[in-house]
Amino acid sequence: MIRLNKMTDYGTVLLSAMASNYANDPMRLHSSVGLSRQTGLTQTTTQKILKELAGSDFVHAERGKSGGYRLHRPAADISLVDIVEVLEGPIALTSCVTTSEEKCSVRNSCFLGGNWEKINTAISHALKDVSLADLCNPDDMFPEQFEYNNNIQSQTSLTPSKMEGE
Repeated sequence: MIRLNKMTDYGTVLLSAMASNYANDPMRLHSSVGLSRQTGLTQTTTQKILKELAGSDFVHAERGKSGGYRLHRPAADISLVDIVEVLEGPIALTSCVTTSEEKCSVRNSCFLGGNWEKINTAISHALKDVSLADLCNPDDMFPEQFEYNNNIQSQTSLTPSKMEGE
């Protein structure tokens, strides 16, 4: 199973909380306590993730009494691959892909390496094509699905008066 770890999931939640205010005030600093309250994550988890995110080029940290964290660029310019790579490291489905930190023990005799590389690249591109802004507003990312869901919902909505008349 391909799965992101919890810290990446929680990191994305924290980033989306910061992104929700970015358009109105891109310089707004968010405290770890405030983000913890807003997201429902523990303060310890929030601080741990923010510390890692502060090492990226898309989260800025300011120290001091009035310090905090803010996005260094708009959510539309932060891809999911950016987030995953900061919190988990390079995308590497297997040890035989070039981005893997481990060396494949059967690399010289295995004929699958190049095929895994293609799959790894496809997944990296898919994550790169989805921004934090897209994730925060999936209706913009999948407008056809949004339209379809709205049509289905309006067709299946039953009010008590409609149910009584049937």
